[in-house]
Amino acid sequence: MPKMPAHETFFWGAFFFLVGTLIASATIDFPSALMRMEAVVLGAAIITLTLHLLKKPYALLALVILVGGGYCVMYDMHRTSMPIAFDRITKIEGVITQAEQHIDYQALTLENGVRVNTDRYPAFAYGDWIAFKGTIKKSQIPLSRGYVNAFRSDIKLIKSNEGDPLKAELFKIKAAFEGNLKSVLPSEKAAFLSGLTVGSTAEFTKDFLTDLRTTGTTHLVALSGSNVSYIIQALMFALTWFLPRKKVFWPTLTVITLFVIMTGAEASLVRAAIMNGIVLAGSHYERANNIRNPIIAAAFVMALWNPLTPAFDLGFQLSFAAILGMAYVQPTIEKYSPWKNKNVIAAIAAQAGVMPVLALAVGRVTIFSIIPNMLVATAIPMTVGLGFLTGALGFVSKTLSFAPAWLANILLSYEMGVIRIFARFM
Repeated sequence: MPKMPAHETFFWGAFFFLVGTLIASATIDFPSALMRMEAVVLGAAIITLTLHLLKKPYALLALVILVGGGYCVMYDMHRTSMPIAFDRITKIEGVITQAEQHIDYQALTLENGVRVNTDRYPAFAYGDWIAFKGTIKKSQIPLSRGYVNAFRSDIKLIKSNEGDPLKAELFKIKAAFEGNLKSVLPSEKAAFLSGLTVGSTAEFTKDFLTDLRTTGTTHLVALSGSNVSYIIQALMFALTWFLPRKKVFWPTLTVITLFVIMTGAEASLVRAAIMNGIVLAGSHYERANNIRNPIIAAAFVMALWNPLTPAFDLGFQLSFAAILGMAYVQPTIEKYSPWKNKNVIAAIAAQAGVMPVLALAVGRVTIFSIIPNMLVATAIPMTVGLGFLTGALGFVSKTLSFAPAWLANILLSYEMGVIRIFARFM
């Protein structure tokens, strides 16, 4: 195999690792791990031979497919190793790893992967150890092992604070931040601003969620790469008041890492944080950045965390499709577009990226979703900035947070108005 530069070797190695996870994910319904590995071996052999015949210099790297596929199969075996009694009344017990407080119910995810939908009160939190009786149904979602509707059930709290102490504290800060927004903004606008800043959509009304989906603007609350870049820029600007510019890299990276944990480490945010972190590191160490490698590095790290994510997490797929659109479609649009506003052009490029994914996933997509995205794109950066300022000042004084909240309220009225108006005609 001809010698390749290190960055090329990394790219193709990570790419084939992901291909291996996709092949293994496609065989998730096979009756045994052996049959799944046979499919991975066959796929790796076909791809390697094809590339060798085409005289590609990275042909042998295709064997990394075996590593990715094997890793995915072993991960899935471990994930499903904890036995679950389906379709019969049984005692359900476990520690809560994720707690989502919706308007009229709460969704709790237990350590064994079972989702519990129950009444809004009493409210439970991350790290609570609960027990109750119920019937677990098999989930049709590959990343979820099962679900149980436990409304009006007698759920007992056995013990609190059983989770990771750092995550628990960060979740408390997130809840307090959202509380600061609620204290100075109307409830629905506070919920939308929470979505824009910390990715929390639990308190969105069903009608507003429908409007977001209809207009193709759900990516606004997915904590995309642009949102994270706004946060990084604001952090670096603030830190340069206290530190030399060359010394703000590690503090910024640390805060972003804590922010990712605080917001639940969702696929889109992890991808955005990794990509921005790599770009930031390249700038800090004065190295040239190739957008292709940050994208594949983000996907590779997330596949190491959960190799089923690339195949089954729609949020992950939409997030990457949007960033690919901005990386490869946006330059062409900028070259020929009469518009000069980069936020508008980025919104169009992102929509161009996600449209094929949406068409495959939900069977419908409309080109008219570009219009509401263009109309709100120019206001989103300022709204995110004002949102963080409002929430942060709320920790100091509620009175101080009223001024940025008043400005944010105006922008939120405009953005939500655009989304609702276009949802009626699409």
